[in-house]
Amino acid sequence: MAGEKHNADADIRPANDSSNLDIKDEAGDLAARALIAGAVDPDTSRLVRRKIDMRILPFLCITYALQFIDKTSLGYSSIYGIIPDNKLVGQDYSWVSSIFYFGYLVAEYPGVAILQRFPVAKFLGANIILWGVVLMATAACSSFGGLATARFILGVTEATISPGFVAVTGIWWTRSEQASRSALWISFLGVGSFVGVLIAYGLGHIVGSLSTWRYIYLVLGSATIVWGVVFTLFVPDSPTRVKWLSEEEKVIAIQRVVENKTGTKSRHFAMDQVFEAATDPKIIILGLISFVNALASGGLSFGSLIITGFGFEPLQATLMNLPLSTVQLVAQLLCGWLSAKIPLSRLHVASVAMVPPIIGTCLINQLATTNKWGRLVGVWLLGTYPVGFMVILGLLSANIAGSTKRSVASGWVFVCYCVGQIAGPQFFKSTEAPSYHGGIAAMLSGFVLNLVLNQILRFLYVRENKKRDRSLEGKSSEEIAEMNRESDIQGFEDVTDKYNIMFRYVL
Repeated sequence: MAGEKHNADADIRPANDSSNLDIKDEAGDLAARALIAGAVDPDTSRLVRRKIDMRILPFLCITYALQFIDKTSLGYSSIYGIIPDNKLVGQDYSWVSSIFYFGYLVAEYPGVAILQRFPVAKFLGANIILWGVVLMATAACSSFGGLATARFILGVTEATISPGFVAVTGIWWTRSEQASRSALWISFLGVGSFVGVLIAYGLGHIVGSLSTWRYIYLVLGSATIVWGVVFTLFVPDSPTRVKWLSEEEKVIAIQRVVENKTGTKSRHFAMDQVFEAATDPKIIILGLISFVNALASGGLSFGSLIITGFGFEPLQATLMNLPLSTVQLVAQLLCGWLSAKIPLSRLHVASVAMVPPIIGTCLINQLATTNKWGRLVGVWLLGTYPVGFMVILGLLSANIAGSTKRSVASGWVFVCYCVGQIAGPQFFKSTEAPSYHGGIAAMLSGFVLNLVLNQILRFLYVRENKKRDRSLEGKSSEEIAEMNRESDIQGFEDVTDKYNIMFRYVL
């Protein structure tokens, strides 16, 4: 296997010689220069990091907020006439909600394969423009078939956004920085939810020739198209193609991520890495966590309907989503900050974040139907659940080396995400409206399983790290330093985490 050529017993290469390097990474000569240059000066690294933060993070944050607003527009539209205007009956609304993820599912593996082969930012920008076009076209729908088709195509266009952002995070930031950066752009789910509520509330007052829900799609679609153009023009694909860094700063940008041992990106396809990803229990569990998290999240497409079922009017129900959005935003920022500040805490933080939703689902299902405010608090407590998804996205970029392996793993995680999102709404039976006891119970199961799987995954990471630490016993500090340098080189030679003996999994 390709990975077995690069192991702990490989010949150590001279520190100042690039002739023996087998660079498969897109960074090419920049990677070779960065490896020869050694460690970067901390002050210079901070200056370059500040530039990267200012030039890239805002685009990731705003896009993720916009994606969440667009994706949840169906939920807002459900109380503004989309159901009768499209003649939805029985489980039709559940299927319209789920079918978005059939499109997502179909496009996931082709999408991540394209992400590996083509410029990341340009591909993402094109998809943002396309999803805006589809959103505007949704406003013309008048039947289940038309609405389902639009939702399916929308899923296709949005399928690569999250995997693409995971790849971008791994390219530009060190593993120690990735937790806080991922937390920031993922936290904009909460910002998107908050802004989406205000937009829906504002548009809900429009009295015009069109139904309110159609204005929602037209406004969001046009804004998305404009943003897609801006994203395409201003977000760089990699440090090699950026215009706002000098040649020296480009090398420093690569030097900064050498310690990740994952390189930036390789277009080289390795079949052995496909098999390795498919048989790695740590990756399998990442997918299962994604599934149970999405299972619970899929039910939140019924959030507005659940709240109206408590006895609130449509406009009131829209506003009652604001505290839920606030909880999402605060929980993600706080948990991201805790994960960055407390060593070895990511999966513990993710587990603790499942406790409020567990309590919330119990309140919704167990309190008397007359206690609408107590049950509403239960809905607001669901807002910490996205922390689980935030953590696994961070682990995808930090804990998997090898471009093909990472692409396959990313595809698996998001396929599981799609299956969970498809299954979640199906537990909400129209015959159980407005309480939806079965759907709430399914969400509770998802939160509990998420907590348990987090701890199983952490156990596997700890066990593997300890095994690798034991393999270094008896070696001198000079030998370990040389092995570390060799390990850094392997990161740009597309060697996977399995065969890089100095690779350690973040927890």
